[in-house]
Amino acid sequence: MSKKLILTFLSLSTLVLAKTEYTGGKYLGRDVISNLDVNDLKSGKTYEFFFEGTENSLGSPWYIPVTVIKGEKSGKKFLLNSGVHGNELNPILATYKIKEKLNPKNVKGTVTIVHGMNIPGLLNNTRGYKFGGNSENTSDLNRQMDSGKTTAIDQKYSTLIWQNLLSKNADKVIDLHTSGKGSQFPLFVYADFRNPDIKKMAELTGSDIVKMDNGEKGSVETSFVELSIPSITFELGSSETQEAEIVSRATNGVLNNLIHWNYLEGENIENTIETFYGNTWSRIRAEKGGFVEAKVKVMDKVKKDDVLFIQYDTFGNIVKEYKSPNSGVVASVKDYPYSEPGDSLGRVIEYDSNDKDQILKLN
Repeated sequence: MSKKLILTFLSLSTLVLAKTEYTGGKYLGRDVISNLDVNDLKSGKTYEFFFEGTENSLGSPWYIPVTVIKGEKSGKKFLLNSGVHGNELNPILATYKIKEKLNPKNVKGTVTIVHGMNIPGLLNNTRGYKFGGNSENTSDLNRQMDSGKTTAIDQKYSTLIWQNLLSKNADKVIDLHTSGKGSQFPLFVYADFRNPDIKKMAELTGSDIVKMDNGEKGSVETSFVELSIPSITFELGSSETQEAEIVSRATNGVLNNLIHWNYLEGENIENTIETFYGNTWSRIRAEKGGFVEAKVKVMDKVKKDDVLFIQYDTFGNIVKEYKSPNSGVVASVKDYPYSEPGDSLGRVIEYDSNDKDQILKLN
């Protein structure tokens, strides 16, 4: 076979693989797909698909709910992802609230919404991907999204989703999360301020805190950034609960992004929150066991050596005072008082002007 024929064959193969692939099956009345390419969907329609993931231990596929709003007018591709961590529930509700505001008549281009990516984690209320059978193990999908590995089932799951659902359907990305289990968290954004589009995306969210950082390898956010696709991680308060105000504010933050980047018609929603921008933080960990009383709340401004937590022994005697290691803003507080050595009690975020990468330059 000549070199020209080989290249032609490879090009045709790539085009075939790029198409949205229907399995021919239905689940809960929706079409099941194994590959999504929003470019070949007809304009002026809202699609509700189930993306077919890997099989579980019973031999049945996991089905991931995906909405695609393809506007009547042409434009770029926006991706809103949620549920990478299965115990983070505010983001799921936020995707529903955002979807309510969108239709093919007011959307320009395409908005794709993943309503919960980590189905095994969501079903088991676990942060990580929950392995089947008798295993108690879980795996953090947000550290291996673009790894390309397919040895273990969690790797197969994340790689399939990355390659066939997420990576080729976005020009801008917001990945929705919450804090980890057991801590109170504000409306919070991780963003790489070296990219001006990412900086603007963060500003538009109206969040309480923006942490400017270089990203986390293998996360949804960083995997897209490494493809030169602007992306932020948007943290919607605390896990394993629903917080109406947080969800409402997050909904407005996503809509503001859609409007600003010309995916959605309308005027930006006014934001009255004064956002704190930081690029480094300190974590306070318990050094002893016992009951911990928090003396601060999330978003409190603190100075170095302010008392943040007091720990008591079984008889109510104070055994430890935990002071702030720096001046800044309280970013998280542990919400379960009993603690043992090593437990994270909270974090204080600050802005370090000596950081060479994450520099604060606001519009």
